[in-house]
Parts: sequence; C-alpha cells; structure tokens
Amino acid sequence: MRRNFSVDGTGGGAGNDVANGGRRRVVAVLGGGGFVGRNLVGRLVASGHVVRVGSRNPDADQALARFPGDGRVEFIRASVNDAESLERLFNGADAGINLVSIMSPDVQAMHRVNVEGARLAALVARREGVEQYVHMSAIGASVKSPGNYGRSKGLAEKGVREVFPEAALLRPSVIFGPEDSFFNMFALIAKLSPVLPVFAAGTHFQPVYVGDVAQAAIALVEPGREGMTVEAGGPDVLTMKELMAFVLEASGRRRLLVSVPGWVAKLEAEILEPLPGHLLTRDQVVMMGQDNVVQPGPDNLKSLGITPTAMRSVVPGYLKGSICESWRRFRK
Repeated sequence: MRRNFSVDGTGGGAGNDVANGGRRRVVAVLGGGGFVGRNLVGRLVASGHVVRVGSRNPDADQALARFPGDGRVEFIRASVNDAESLERLFNGADAGINLVSIMSPDVQAMHRVNVEGARLAALVARREGVEQYVHMSAIGASVKSPGNYGRSKGLAEKGVREVFPEAALLRPSVIFGPEDSFFNMFALIAKLSPVLPVFAAGTHFQPVYVGDVAQAAIALVEPGREGMTVEAGGPDVLTMKELMAFVLEASGRRRLLVSVPGWVAKLEAEILEPLPGHLLTRDQVVMMGQDNVVQPGPDNLKSLGITPTAMRSVVPGYLKGSICESWRRFRK
C-alpha cells in the first residue's frame, strides 16, 4: 500500500515540491551508508523526504539520522542477495535507488553482488510497486568489457532492465569528494613515497563530484525520467599522468612522477592482489587501460539541469588535510 505524507516545513533543492505542500516521498536507498550514499541521504533528508536506508550493518549507519532537514531516516537490515530483506526495504516505497556494488579479485563474489544482487533488487522493487528506480552503474559498463568489473556492471544493467524496464541507469566516472578512494589514495602514496607511480599514463578520466552524482540520482527518481541512461562526468578530462600532477599540486607536495609500463603494473598487481585491502588488482590494471569518459549518446548531467563541479573547487580542500565543516559535524 502506498503511504502518503505531507509536511509544512521548508526544504531545498530537489525537495521544493515538499516545501510547497507536495507529498513527502518514501525513498529506499540500498547501500545508503557508503561514500555516495551518505551524500545522497543527506540531500534527501534536507529536501524533506523519508529515507529508508538498507544496509547489512544498520548499527554502523546511525549517524545518518543526524542529518539536518525536515525529512527523516529509517534503517533496515538488507542485502542485495536476500529477497525477504529487500521486500521489507521496498514495501511502501515510492522510489528506490541501488548503490551497492563491489570491485573484487573474487570474480564469483563480484558476480553474486553486482549481477545477481542488482537483478534481484530491481525485481523486488518492481514487485513491491516502486514507481521510480535508479541503478548505479559505471562508465565502461559493458558485457564486452575487457575487465571483470566492467562486464559485471554491463550484465547488471542488462538484468535490471529485464525485470524493471523503466529503471534509470546512472553511470559515473571516477567519483571525487572527501573520503574518496581515488585522490586520497594517491595523495597518501605521495605522502609516504618520494616518487608517485603513474599507471596507464595516457588513459583519459573525467572525475565527477560526489555531490553531483547524488543530485543526479535524486533527479532520476523524479516522475517523468523513467528509463533514462545518464553518464556523469565532471568538466575536466585529463590523462592519468595529468591527474597525478594535479594530486601533487592539490596536496602541496613535490614528487617525481614515474610512468609504470603495463607489464610492470601487471606484475605489481599479481603481488598486491592477494594482500589485505587489494591495493592493486589485475582487473584494475585492465580497467585503467580503458578511457573513462562520458560517451556521446547517453544523457549527461546537463540533461538533468546539473552543472558539473570542477575538481579544483573541491579536491585541494581535503587533500591538504582540511575536512569540510558539514562532514566534521556529521562525524561527531
């Protein structure tokens, strides 16, 4: 049964419909405690919506309830591979967003989460009457991708659209923002090492701000945007070598950039892949050899009325050790 709510408070951004006497929507976010999820949940709460966060460990996500706004957060223990928990998550929800995926050297585990889990989540959401649904994919997702991760994301898209044809697909490039796993990792290497290795120096990337990705997901659960495929990239297209030079500039460090040949990268991946944390895997080396930029054809951020945020306006603030005030309040 669809549940209707109304609020008298004020919201912002995408939630102005709520502030103006519209209906408070129930948005189920699977994987809401992650990097993108935290930003997304915060914006939805600020807009006045009921956000139902599904995760395997709700106790670890309780800080999400402290986001300011007229909305509220509900927590449900859920897994992309457990139909019963997904039914609890999506029952009565107006919209659903699945952010869950993994990049792992364990191909079977990756298939179980990225492919089977994605299809099951979309199937249950459709069965429970969810009207708008967004599946988080990635630029480079293709059943013909040379990398296991890219193939898993391509198969996921295929499976989601088979069971939920109206689902929207959101394909971001490398995502940046405080606590990202891209710029922060290379900044840490630069802090500890006199040289900064550059893998796939000529590969092009189009990093996109986490806030823009979150805003795109919110836009895609608005009625009328069903079935869209959106590729999300920032305003800057840079080679990997240019990105590493930017990391050094943004973090205020002087280091020697050393291009690493492909065969050396593969050898390092074979050594590092079995270690805890999987700092570098063979599949990552393969994927880094493919350009990761917005392609002509699919819609993009501008199609949703979003102006992409430049790296220079965000990245130096956290690579030099400062933490944005909103994040500091959130972590307290």
